[in-house]
Parts: sequence; C-alpha cells; structure tokens
Amino acid sequence: MSSPIMPFNGPPTPPGPPRPMTHTGDLAADPAAFQTELAGSRQALGDEPLQAGPPREVLDQIEAAGRISRQLRESGHEMRFSVEHGGRVKIELQDREGKTVRSLLASEALDVATGKQLS
Repeated sequence: MSSPIMPFNGPPTPPGPPRPMTHTGDLAADPAAFQTELAGSRQALGDEPLQAGPPREVLDQIEAAGRISRQLRESGHEMRFSVEHGGRVKIELQDREGKTVRSLLASEALDVATGKQLS
C-alpha cells in the first residue's frame, strides 16, 4: 500500500539569513509599526508586499488592546487564560510575581477588554 502524501523536499530556494525584527516596541500599541512589520515579514517570505493593510477598524482594535494591556501592566496585573480538563476556559488576574489575585468570569474579562475597571 502506498501513501498519497508526497515527501517534503524543502523550500524551492535556499532561505536567506534570518531577518531581524525592525520594531522592538509594543506592536499592539502602535498600528503603523504593526503594519510595517507585517509587510516586511510578508516580503521576507517572498509574498507580495502588503498593499492596503488591515482595515482601519482592525488597526483601531489592535491599538485599543495594546492600550488596555499596557494599563493592566502598569497597575501590576495581567490576565492569564488556560484551558482546563473538559475544555473550560479559566481566566485569572495575576500580579507581577504571577500570583493569582482572583479568578474572573468571562463577562468580567470582556469588561476589562472594553476598558472597564475591575471592582
């Protein structure tokens, strides 16, 4: 019996040297930097350069997520998501040392994602 899967022969051309990231800051908080990095990555992979980029509303959402993430970090917190046995998502608010401050309901995590303060 033969396999219908053909063996992998590697890329058609040898890869070039690794391309360093051009932006070392918080890409989530800087939509223009994110778009530039994305275009550079696509070009390094041999794809056509990104012409139009993501829609403005997506860039706005990336910027908002970066802002909320930064606010959480500045207050000494971060949200951690994990999947428990059975597929249930567990959400925890943790401090800088990784200690759990409290568990969050999904609705509370969504509140934080929209910029609301936890009580």
